[in-house]
Amino acid sequence: MKKKLIILYFMGGLALLSSCSDNLELQNPSKVTTGSFWQTPEDLESGLATVYNVLVDNNNAGYWEIQAMQLKENRTENFVARNDVPGRYAVSSYKNTPSTSETTGMYKAMYIGIFRANQVINYAPQIKNIDETKRAQIVAEATFLRGLNYFNLVNEFGSVPIFTDLVKESADYFKEKSTEEEVWKQIIADFQAAATSPLPEIYPSALKGRVTKNTAIAYLGKSYLYLKDWAKAEEQFSKLVNNESANGFGLLEDYAQLFDGKHENSKESVFEIQFSRQGGATIWGGNPSERTRATTMAQELAPGEVGGWFELLPTKVLLDAMTKEKTADNNFDPRALATLAWNYPGSTYYNSDFASKFGANAIWIRKNQNWWNNDEGDWKSELNEYAMRYADVLLMLAEAKTMQGKVAEAIPLVKRIRDRAKLATITMTGWNQTQMMDEIMHQRNVEFAREGIHWYDLRRWGTLEKVIKDSQVGGYLNYSAKYNYFPIPESELNNNPKMTQNANW
Repeated sequence: MKKKLIILYFMGGLALLSSCSDNLELQNPSKVTTGSFWQTPEDLESGLATVYNVLVDNNNAGYWEIQAMQLKENRTENFVARNDVPGRYAVSSYKNTPSTSETTGMYKAMYIGIFRANQVINYAPQIKNIDETKRAQIVAEATFLRGLNYFNLVNEFGSVPIFTDLVKESADYFKEKSTEEEVWKQIIADFQAAATSPLPEIYPSALKGRVTKNTAIAYLGKSYLYLKDWAKAEEQFSKLVNNESANGFGLLEDYAQLFDGKHENSKESVFEIQFSRQGGATIWGGNPSERTRATTMAQELAPGEVGGWFELLPTKVLLDAMTKEKTADNNFDPRALATLAWNYPGSTYYNSDFASKFGANAIWIRKNQNWWNNDEGDWKSELNEYAMRYADVLLMLAEAKTMQGKVAEAIPLVKRIRDRAKLATITMTGWNQTQMMDEIMHQRNVEFAREGIHWYDLRRWGTLEKVIKDSQVGGYLNYSAKYNYFPIPESELNNNPKMTQNANW
């Protein structure tokens, strides 16, 4: 059985900070409180586990669980949503509102993660009988995870409130939004703290999935890239790329192995979200200890013919992009074959001839599906999700160099991605910045389809509107720049008197 990091669910009331009145003399000795809990190294580890857990918590719209994962893709030109879940379909067709429950859930989940991270950071100094290096490592992990939640918040909602301390009195509950610049400053600070901490560069296999110093360096570079600070982005990514012999990063030779469930937490994993079939049998609801640590994502996206719910449908636009260029020996790009299933000679899917079972014109997702089985079984999939792969680092470094005019230095980085895909050798020598960026944009689209990156790439490149409208996919006629970010949830506006709605909304 796979050993996973995210297998701990804290049984106490960490998410509750209600204070008792000073004149109460009696307390329930069986009740876990903040005063009785944060005492031991084990308490600190358990508290940290809850910060990781919110990333995958299905009940709280974790950022790598079914709701958010689908919303990352279904508003691009590459996928459309089925119309049975109103909120997802609204996002996909650019009709969502501040009251859309799915985006509200995402917002809530990220602040739950921030609150839990702040607890770990706040209570770590009082823990007794703990190795000081271990204490510093746990604080660094929590600090990184707080930064990660703010990174996701600013990319989804823009300006949001910043909380770095625990709420101590009622006046602290409500904060007005910080500017995007201020949120990015906090993100940089959190990632820098983790990147310069005593965190190990590599964990042993039993602890794979935990944040390392290299994870923090990669996300610090990504943050600078998003801020168009190309020189600082290059500096961070180069720390990883120039040190592969020590950190062990590299590309798997076979792209399909990334998603076959047999090569998880490989040398290509920078930060990988862990799922397993450990835990209880409950998929939704119930106490945390009763819920499975598996994901239902594969069930959500599988065709109806194998018992799936077909909630995210690939478009012909994506298939065309992935089959635009063939390999040197005139076969399909292996990334196309690993990402999509469609009607080509010899195509099989869920152990059936594709055309016979699914139709000659159908297109389905293969990536992160258990397509080698007859169906998705009991809905529980333990296939991990990638938050960041090393291929992303290579292409982001290539972009940072290209945007500084160092096009020649980007060539070997892009070539590594093309060579792994077995594409024909092309002469990039002498390319200008525009030519290289066109290639990087295409490679990123093909390399990371279904991994929740494309929307944010298009937006930061300034090509989002053109790509959406040119695609003529789904609700493209409804699209406007208003939908580049989600609105602040209606419930937050109602509950926080200092909150204001995003300008475009």
